[in-house]
Formats: sequence, C-alpha cells, structure tokens
Amino acid sequence: MYQQPKHGLDSAGLTLLRKLCGTGILCSLFASQLGWLACSAESEQPAAPPVASSPQDAAGPARLKQQVRVTVETNAPATGAEASKKSALKNLEWQASWNGWDGLHLALTRKTLLGQQVNELTNAYVAHLEETRMVGKIGAKFALDAAAFVADDDLDGFDAGAELRRARIYAKGDCLVVVPVSYQLEVGYIPDQFFIEESYLAFKDLACIGELRLGQYQAPMGLEAINSARDITFMEPAAPIQALAPGVNAGIQMGRPFLNQRATWTLGLFTDGVGEDFGDASQDFGRLITRFTALPIDHPNPDSPGHGRLLHLGLSANILYSGSSTVRYQARPESHLSPYVVDTGDISSSAALVLGGEVAWVNGPFSMQGEFLHSFVDQADGDALHFHGLYASAGWFLTGESRPYSRPEGTFGRVMPRRNFNWGRGGWGAWEIAGRYSFVNLNSGAIAGGRLSMLMVGLNWYLHPHVKWRFDYGFGSVSGRDPAGNLNLFQTRVELDF
Repeated sequence: MYQQPKHGLDSAGLTLLRKLCGTGILCSLFASQLGWLACSAESEQPAAPPVASSPQDAAGPARLKQQVRVTVETNAPATGAEASKKSALKNLEWQASWNGWDGLHLALTRKTLLGQQVNELTNAYVAHLEETRMVGKIGAKFALDAAAFVADDDLDGFDAGAELRRARIYAKGDCLVVVPVSYQLEVGYIPDQFFIEESYLAFKDLACIGELRLGQYQAPMGLEAINSARDITFMEPAAPIQALAPGVNAGIQMGRPFLNQRATWTLGLFTDGVGEDFGDASQDFGRLITRFTALPIDHPNPDSPGHGRLLHLGLSANILYSGSSTVRYQARPESHLSPYVVDTGDISSSAALVLGGEVAWVNGPFSMQGEFLHSFVDQADGDALHFHGLYASAGWFLTGESRPYSRPEGTFGRVMPRRNFNWGRGGWGAWEIAGRYSFVNLNSGAIAGGRLSMLMVGLNWYLHPHVKWRFDYGFGSVSGRDPAGNLNLFQTRVELDF
C-alpha cells in the first residue's frame, strides 16, 4: 500500500529509498512506481516557484520548512531484524550554478534516516526521513566615483578626483536547521576603512512580532537611508539624511507588515557598528528607533507596471543615549569626494531625540519623494538645541519604467528596464532624469554648525538591472559658519553587482 507524500520525492529521495528497500526486484519495481506516481501527482499541480535569491522574497525560508520531513511506505518485505533496525545514515548533497549577472547560487541538502519500521497491518515498510536544507547566493557589488568641483576660495578641500566608492562581497539566502532563518553577510571596502553592511540573521513569521532581525544593518529611519544605495535616485543621500538620520548600526529589531501589507511597523535597539559611512556622527551610543509606514493609495497595474499609482507615508523616531556624553551631526554637500561643510562638533549632551516624516508619490514613470527631520538635543549645560533638515525630489523615466515598491519593507526596490541595453538591436536600457532640493540647519544656540542648501539634477542610465551609470550636477551654498561660500560639483558613478 502506497501513501503519497505531501510534496512528492526528488531524485535523491528515490535513490535513498532504493538503498533502504534493498536490491530485490519487487522493491525496485515499487520504487519506480512510487516515483512515477509522485511525478504524476505533482504534474497536475501548478509549478513550484523558483528558489528565491533574496531573504526578502515573500516565500522566504518558509518554503524549506514545507519540505523537511517525508514518510515513505512500500510493500517491500521486511524481517523482524529490519523492523527494529535504526540507522544514522546521512546523505549530504550540494548543487552550484553560476547564473550570470544573478551571481553564484548554492544549495546544500542533508537527508537523515530517523528510523524505519514495518506497518504490521499493511505489511508496508516505512522509512522516516528528515531533511536539512540551505540555499543561497554569493555575489559582489562595486561602485566607482569621479568628481570635479568649482568652489569659492574660502572653501577648502574641494579637489577633483576618483575613488572606489564601494567594493563588497555578500552571501545571502535561507536555511533550515532547527527553525527557518534567512541570512545575509555583506563585507568589504569603503574609502579608507573596512565596512560591514547588511549582515544579519532574520527569523520570519514569528507570532505577534513578525520578523526578528539581529546583526549589523541600516537602522530603520530615513527612506533614502533605508533604501539600498544602489536603488536611490542620486549618488548620495540628501544632506539632512546624512546629518540627522542613523547609518548602519549593530542591533536587533522586530517588525511586520499588517493591513494586508499596506502598513508596516518596526522597533529596534542599536549601538555602534564596525565602520562608518554616513549618518549622525555620535559615538558610544545606544538608541531606540521605531518606524511606521502606510500605503493609503495603492493602485498597481499588473498588465502595465509602468502605469501604477501609490502614495507612501512614514513616521519615525530615534531616541539616542550617548555613553560618551556627546552628540554630533555633520554632512557633506552630497558628494563623497568632498569634505564636510557643516558640522556641529561634539556637543555636551547625553540624550537626543530625532523625529522624521516621509512621503512618496509614484504615478507611472513620474515619482516624487520628500522627508523632514528634526533633532532635539538635551544640552548638558544650557537650553535644548534644535537642528532640522528637509529635502524634496522628483524623477521621470523617459523610457516608461516606474519605481518598484516593496510592501513588506515599506521601501523602494531595484528598477528593471523594459529593454536592456543591446547595441545595434534597439535596446537602450532605462533613462531617468531627476532633481532634488535639500536644506539642513545645524545652527542652534551657541552651536554654529552651519547651514547647507543643495540643488541637484541628475541623469541615470540603467543599462540593465545590474549595471547603472549616473551623472549628477549640484550647486550648493554654505552659510551660518566660517568658512562660508558657494560650490558647484560635477560627479559620475558607474556601479555593477552580481
């Protein structure tokens, strides 16, 4: 008597089954029939989704959990000795495939024979198997910058140059040992330092709290900061995000989408991490951060993705306690090859609160986005200090694409060109023009950190989903501190990942 397994058997399972059943002709026939029936049953079902290469995939590690155990019954003869026999045989298999621009994909499977027995009522031979699985992807990211500046004589340090902005390798995927877990490890180089970014373990679909994530990654504040550097419109985040929002920190957070994934909440505790790219410059801190997002308008168009509409709203709060009793904010004029032009220096304070609001509107190829941040610093000797900043940006895809949105994360994702660049065959990739105005004020009380206004325009060329070329021009004005003055910047970035 054959009882169909819930998810069928793969070829490795059939091989192991034949080993268990022995070498008898009858057993081999039943193993063959078992495989035919399993394949026939599965052929009537919709095809299973491909293995996702991202921990953020909707299936996540849950798809592995559905495949962890299988019970096989055949009419293979068994003796009493065989019925009581227990085996610890383990079968380890691995697969590797290079998927071009999608990186190196790996899969490890270990099948363990938990036990075997004979069903006395049916005289069926029963084998209990347990499967441990791990799937993942290994890849790399590179970004090369070049910039030139025209600045007033009072502004120093604006020298033309080029740099390797980022060079990182990463591994990410899902595994199932005791419980399902997603993982990511991303390490590499940013100018003059080793950096750990987006490296964590994520336990998903937990009761009440949704996802539990621990490691070092971007703290959940600031839409431009949370989005991958690869997926923001301009080369660098706006000046107020650089100054007032947290960067990549070490910590633990929980959160989940709700209201049919039209809203999200996140709550986390963070402290100093390894390396520093951008974000508030405070040291030796502990912070509590929470973020809420909502989609009051969401009208996707599956037949024409470039014509959907959505409105994103978000609120966040960051409570910081400084172990060094100092707080500091600083920002560059939105170019990493430029020096810091506004800087509060170390402020004698043990606590600060930053509140943020975010809004984004997408209507087909057109998008708008803006954020406002305000910091309240509890000065040790004196009145409370207030620093603030905002930016507003707009972009238009000349080739008809639209910014993709991730509802589970409340962020934007990677742009997928309608037609990848293909010289001589009519494929020109995706082209986007964009503009942004930003302002940050780091003057308050006796602190003269300065004010920075920036106007940026940009042209982005997405050759295909893994290669992007950007061109930015910016005009900036520094005031409220010494030195002050105006500057012009011209910069470009070529970036690729796989």
